[in-house]
Amino acid sequence: MLNEKSYKKIEQDLNLYYSNNNKDIWRNNFHIEMPFGLVNDPNGLSYFNDKFHIFYQWNPFGCEHKTKHWGLVTTTDFVNFTKPQIILKPEDWFDKNGCYSGCGLVKDDELKLYYTGNVRSASGERESYQCVAAYNKNGIVEKQGVIIEKQPEGYTAHFRDPYIFIENKIYYMVLGVQSNDLKGKVLIYKSEDAMKWELLGELKTDMKNFGYMWECPNLVKINDEKYGFIFSPQGLESMEFKYQNIFQSGYVIGSLDLKELKLDNHSEFKELDMGFDFYAPQVFNHDNQNLMFGWIGLPDKDFEYPTFEHGWMYSLTIPRVLEYKNNVLYQKPFEKLKNLRQSQILNINDLSCSDYKLNLKSRCAEIILNLGISETNIVQVKFKFKDEYILITYDKKSQICIIDRSNMCLGGKGIRKFKLETGEELKLHMFIDNSVMEIYYQDGLEVTTLMYFPKDDKLEIEIKSDDKIQINELCAWNLRSVKYE
Repeated sequence: MLNEKSYKKIEQDLNLYYSNNNKDIWRNNFHIEMPFGLVNDPNGLSYFNDKFHIFYQWNPFGCEHKTKHWGLVTTTDFVNFTKPQIILKPEDWFDKNGCYSGCGLVKDDELKLYYTGNVRSASGERESYQCVAAYNKNGIVEKQGVIIEKQPEGYTAHFRDPYIFIENKIYYMVLGVQSNDLKGKVLIYKSEDAMKWELLGELKTDMKNFGYMWECPNLVKINDEKYGFIFSPQGLESMEFKYQNIFQSGYVIGSLDLKELKLDNHSEFKELDMGFDFYAPQVFNHDNQNLMFGWIGLPDKDFEYPTFEHGWMYSLTIPRVLEYKNNVLYQKPFEKLKNLRQSQILNINDLSCSDYKLNLKSRCAEIILNLGISETNIVQVKFKFKDEYILITYDKKSQICIIDRSNMCLGGKGIRKFKLETGEELKLHMFIDNSVMEIYYQDGLEVTTLMYFPKDDKLEIEIKSDDKIQINELCAWNLRSVKYE
């Protein structure tokens, strides 16, 4: 039974954690994670009151997918953060079994938080309510109750994850749903005041039979003519070069017709991240840039994350800027992440060698690596932790990139394969943390996120090819650990 005493202990445990030095070699330095409990979807992402507000799903009482709250950290520079605090608690009749995912909307000098209230009946049946709370500049939160009661006819109770966008001064909400014939869809509602909502209907796309549930939908304007529909479909069949995780996250791009409720002439679905651990991204706009966070983790795969035994699980990605070019979305690290750079440890240009080894004193680094591959075909980048390693192999002729973490003792294993067009240069921009790697390829054309759990805290990066290595550029920085105060 959750009560005031339970939350008082959470506050005390947070203060105790941040007053001590943590010795866990898997604790990340600059990725957002919680001292204890389970973190998943980023929620309510907003720039409000001159600060970035990053909300997220959090069970502070254990490493199980239950008792979901909304946690919050804020920052101005992505180096200094406020201590985590609980914002939404599952304590009302409409959200008693979980304050599920949703979005933020800055309106009338406050931040509106829209979320799904999850309720389980005594017989185990699900009920879903779309709810709103008001968060003001003093940090006071007031739940304002239910704004959409249950799902319309024709859909199951898998009805969740509200996301709001504005077009011609009208508010529109998209919700992920499952039809009664067990197909993933999204519904669109509209409102003039963002409180009273009218159902318009189902968004029409060319994806007629594309999984059994569409989670965490985002409809994002990417230029004057195009919208990106970003979502996380469940139930896609795995293929050699795509859909290799249990669930996917990706997008299609097209022209949004709100009269016909149709996404016209949209592209094929493209995954946002080809790594092992990425799901449920959310996008918000700041200074005319679309910024995205994702959850570093996957549903129904908790057994792959050994930090469960340490009392904490999962992280959020670093913020990524989405840029539309060449008919796809490129991702690049948000400019403010350069604030994390503490000292440059390497700056190499135009080096030819048979192979190259880089020893890092800590797994808290940013590395830019550009390799000339005009005279070579196979390139390998190996991340070595004594007897364990993760291997990236690129075959220029077939344009296949493979990430293999089968040689790690703990955590998830296996390989991920994807197509990667390169030309004369292979470009990698890597962010390495104690148990997370985010790697951007070809200026963000592809990205891979993965968690890893080495037994040894040392890291050596080895670069090899089937010919001489041509390093056009190799820059590396030690990164600061973020502070929570």
